[in-house]
Amino acid sequence: MVAVLSEGTRLLFPVVYVLFFLGTLGILAVARRRYAREVWLAGFFTTLLAVTLVGMPLLPVVDMHKFAQPSEEEETYYEIRMVDASGEELRVDDRATPPVTGTRTSTVGGQLADEYTDDQRLEMSEFYLENAREYRQTVEAGERSVTDRLQPPRYVDDRAWTAAELEEYEAFEAIRIYEHTVVYSDDNTAIDSTEERPRVTIDPTDGTVTEHEESR
Repeated sequence: MVAVLSEGTRLLFPVVYVLFFLGTLGILAVARRRYAREVWLAGFFTTLLAVTLVGMPLLPVVDMHKFAQPSEEEETYYEIRMVDASGEELRVDDRATPPVTGTRTSTVGGQLADEYTDDQRLEMSEFYLENAREYRQTVEAGERSVTDRLQPPRYVDDRAWTAAELEEYEAFEAIRIYEHTVVYSDDNTAIDSTEERPRVTIDPTDGTVTEHEESR
């Protein structure tokens, strides 16, 4: 099910992106017709306003969400890392698992750490590993699909894998979830401290789920 949703959204985003521009060109071609421009602009600004008021990304216009949520004095987020056969870790490249990017990756990481059953953890880890391995092959081969070329510009804080970087890693075999705690200054303009700790390692190849105890 997760794989089906991933493939569906992988196609949905570029389709909506392209249709927006095609629709705009179509409206310009018939701009003299009564209410054509008004209806198009009303639909656009209604969608933009709705996404802004809701305050969270909405499919299929997730990239129209404009504002970050104000930070609390202390904030926790979760990071998913690939673990290779030798135990080396690499932060997941969200491009491998659309539409799970940015804050959505953190949400999934938190659920893997605290909410999911072991069976759900293993299923989700298989999803991440399968997509990461497939994406890794395209990066190493220097290939980009048509849908990748049609994706809108990214504005999330992430870093793409490179072929040179991936050469240093063996085959991915597991995922590991890290919990990050960030403490901000009183005026919310700077970071006072950061701390990270591993929460759980999930290896679907041997069906093991290892929860890491908090270091003292």
